[in-house]
Amino acid sequence: MLEVYNEKIRDLLADSPDQLSERLDIKQAPDGTQDVPGLLEPQVGSIDDVWEILTNGGRNRSVGSTNANELSSRSHSFDSHIIGNNGIKLAGFHVDTMHLARLFDSSRTTDGGYSLEALTSDPKIMSQRNSDDDVELISGKMSMKSIFGKKKLKKDGTEGKIITLPPVDVLQREERRSWIRYSALDAVNTLKLFNRLKEKLMCVPCFLKGSIQGTMYDFYEKCWRPFGVLLVKMESEGILVDKVHLSKIEKLTVSDKQIVADKFRRWRSKYCEDAKYMNVGSNTQIRQLLFDDTSRGITLRILRE
Repeated sequence: MLEVYNEKIRDLLADSPDQLSERLDIKQAPDGTQDVPGLLEPQVGSIDDVWEILTNGGRNRSVGSTNANELSSRSHSFDSHIIGNNGIKLAGFHVDTMHLARLFDSSRTTDGGYSLEALTSDPKIMSQRNSDDDVELISGKMSMKSIFGKKKLKKDGTEGKIITLPPVDVLQREERRSWIRYSALDAVNTLKLFNRLKEKLMCVPCFLKGSIQGTMYDFYEKCWRPFGVLLVKMESEGILVDKVHLSKIEKLTVSDKQIVADKFRRWRSKYCEDAKYMNVGSNTQIRQLLFDDTSRGITLRILRE
């Protein structure tokens, strides 16, 4: 954690006055990045450790008196965070909560969605039964407004209904501890969501070829997870493509798609004349055709034929 003041750089985490007064310089590292040799890099193991270091460094900043503030900061401070992982490789793929959620409840496409906020706020997913009568709701993702929002004051000084958010730079300064915790919420809630979905899918049998073949989580591990690993690898490393071939295939695919769509409309229009105007690419219209009460009799007759 360093300070830039009067074009001088010094280490705000230095222990002694001599170290605090020692001038540091910015150097270019072999990899092309900028570095400050001699800058202390303390190790931390928790958010509390981070907060303590930031607080200690803040006490060493250069301050001066102004008309508005007796202890106004007269410098710029910078802190660099180097995240270590104790030999664990962070790259790669572990799980994919969206497809776990799809296996658990495929109807969420039209009812709630698969966003982290929607999934972690659903009691059906996040509730955890501790005993026959005790059900605990694991808290999910919270919006910035619910954590940092403040009711706007009316002219008479009372609180109104409108909730406003302070600027981000204000939150980072005045609500620093809460801001750090908020920054980790997505990671924490993704882990909670994974654990809950895994528990639920491990209780659901997977039927393949008329017999039980493990659980739905086993199915995910066998079929979906390897596909996720492949997608991550493709994204990180890229793939070679033949643009000329893809262009030809695209034209052929568009033509075939139109032929199949027209064939489907002609088939459906035998039972409903207006079906010739149907948008076969619409999930809503396909769902209405197959599952809507008004067309269920026609649909069953079509399927039997």
